[in-house]
Amino acid sequence: MIAMRIVRLASSSNPLLISARFTGIIIFVVLVTIESVNAADRVIDMGDPKEVIQAYLRATYARDFLEAYRFISAEDRKVRDVNRYVQQRGAFSGFTLEVGRKLSESIQVTLVKTEESSNRARFEIHYKVPDPAKIAPLVRNWDRFQLNALPAAEHNEILKTLEERKKNRAIEMSEGEEKFELVKENGEWRVFLNWAAGVSIPLRLDLAKAPGLNARLSTDRVVVVPGDLFEISLKIKNPTQQPITMRIGHLVEPQNVADYLDFVQCGFLLPVTIAAGEEQEYSGTYMLRGSIPERRATTDPQL
Repeated sequence: MIAMRIVRLASSSNPLLISARFTGIIIFVVLVTIESVNAADRVIDMGDPKEVIQAYLRATYARDFLEAYRFISAEDRKVRDVNRYVQQRGAFSGFTLEVGRKLSESIQVTLVKTEESSNRARFEIHYKVPDPAKIAPLVRNWDRFQLNALPAAEHNEILKTLEERKKNRAIEMSEGEEKFELVKENGEWRVFLNWAAGVSIPLRLDLAKAPGLNARLSTDRVVVVPGDLFEISLKIKNPTQQPITMRIGHLVEPQNVADYLDFVQCGFLLPVTIAAGEEQEYSGTYMLRGSIPERRATTDPQL
């Protein structure tokens, strides 16, 4: 939700407040892996949808997005090429990637429900995944620059500690459920993320604190592909017999998605004055970052 607050600055009347709410940027992502085998140590049977899900989840938990991309559907890849995908996701590299892969060995996944047809498959899984927040003190709070710069001796000590915790079942886990859809392409299963559909952002104008003021948004919903620009306009009419000076601000909610929205160009930042009986239109250009998670990122080591 993004709230545009319009506050009247003139002292000739009661303050006015408008809240234009962009509600519901909530996308769920579960970043988990399955089985205690590194991707490099096994051949993936692309004809087995369960194995494809396992390989995709293993790669995304370790933030090895170059590896993950090869398990994504061709339809999705038409929307976002591999370079754009890897750059937007913020891939791990070096020792940080090695830590992510090591942790992935402790993932536990149970199939809850399966629906499969000739060229589609839907899976519901229950997962237990190492809690990144609990591991953070050991790995420099997931600061990849610090972690990668550590000497080899400290790298070895961290891996040794993780291995001991794994053997002793001392790695603290988080758990939940997630659903996946796969499509079959030339006899091989791929994860379908439906990138072409974009992200739907409902818009709402709240005039509770500005009764009598005429204001409207250009649309009540936008659908955007992450990484692209979109524009919103706001029309405000002053029905009073005197000029009104206002300041328009922004509030983005929920807070955990605020960092994924950039204000590229905004006509709402400076105070504006609307003459008596006149109407003005203001516009803003925004970008939803391509790194916004496909699903809820509670298991993402970067968060």
